[in-house]
Amino acid sequence: MKYENAGQMNFFSEMAEHQISAREFFSNVLLDSLDRNFGLKHVLISYFDTHGTFLSWINRNGILLDCEEHPYRKFVANDVIRHVVYQDAVRDHLTYFNVIPRLYKSTDVISPVDYTHSAYVRFLEENFHAHYSVTMAFGINAYIQVAFFKSLENGDFTDQEIEALNEIYVYVANSYKNFKKYEQAKIVSNIQSEIISSGEKAYFVTDDFMHIMSYNKTAQSYLKEILGPSIAEQISTTTPCSWLPFLLGGEEDNFTADRVQTRVIKNYIFTIYTYDQSYSNGIIDRYHWITISRKEEGKLLEGSGTMLPLTQAEQRVAELMYNGLTYKAIADELVISYHTVKKHVQNIYTKCGVKSRFQLYKWLENREQ
Repeated sequence: MKYENAGQMNFFSEMAEHQISAREFFSNVLLDSLDRNFGLKHVLISYFDTHGTFLSWINRNGILLDCEEHPYRKFVANDVIRHVVYQDAVRDHLTYFNVIPRLYKSTDVISPVDYTHSAYVRFLEENFHAHYSVTMAFGINAYIQVAFFKSLENGDFTDQEIEALNEIYVYVANSYKNFKKYEQAKIVSNIQSEIISSGEKAYFVTDDFMHIMSYNKTAQSYLKEILGPSIAEQISTTTPCSWLPFLLGGEEDNFTADRVQTRVIKNYIFTIYTYDQSYSNGIIDRYHWITISRKEEGKLLEGSGTMLPLTQAEQRVAELMYNGLTYKAIADELVISYHTVKKHVQNIYTKCGVKSRFQLYKWLENREQ
């Protein structure tokens, strides 16, 4: 393996350029860069959900999604390395922003007495013609792991190689952190455009792990009235907000991307929409955008609206809005332009006598009843 300053600089440059257009960071592009800049050829990237369920893996042969014939299916229960990686990540609240090396050398995790005849080694030999491994853990609850392999003939990873892999972890982790910040900024910007277009006055955006990604002053003012003046100090993009579960509900609440949730707290109406970012490897990153209105603001007047009939296109748009779809998602669903969706929404609001998505939601709900 070769590790030089030139390789480090080239790696950062390639990953920085890659993040501008890439939808996924841990991909063949990363594998190629690790090979080209550090001479690391025998690498496997495995993907899990945040609860530890296996989704897929990718190596130089391409991606293989989980299926009945997947070689990992029969081995998953015996994968002691993955078990330790996941338990440590949950304990330490591992996130996208970790840059402290997290390496797991297989011969450190499995005792020397058991190692050679272990199920783990048999799995490596059968599937990768390898005998030793070092695994790196990344992301929420280590839902991405990158494993490096060596054969029995080439021997176990030396202290020098582990030191070099620790440095490479820092390179990869910093590049991944920058990628996630860039990606999340684009997602939040799209959501903000959606909220502004809908005419909502107070909003904030979160990920599924209680980080506040964005908010406006009106929302902050409302939250102060509910939770006290110290709320401003608790809003963070990297530290989970302890009060968010109180607003969003407990784990028993099943948020889905096609349904709007509402909460009423101290005369404030919280309308919660869900945005899912899906990847080819099976991972789904979930975000919530939450609008806030005073109860009297959200209340519809009797007989409000001109009660003009909606056209068939407007009716379909209204139904999709009721189900929580964003303007972009509606445009994709109906194969029309974003501008056309906004025009339909303006007409719907006028005909229904409403000023926000939440008011439309209640209007449609009352009409059904």
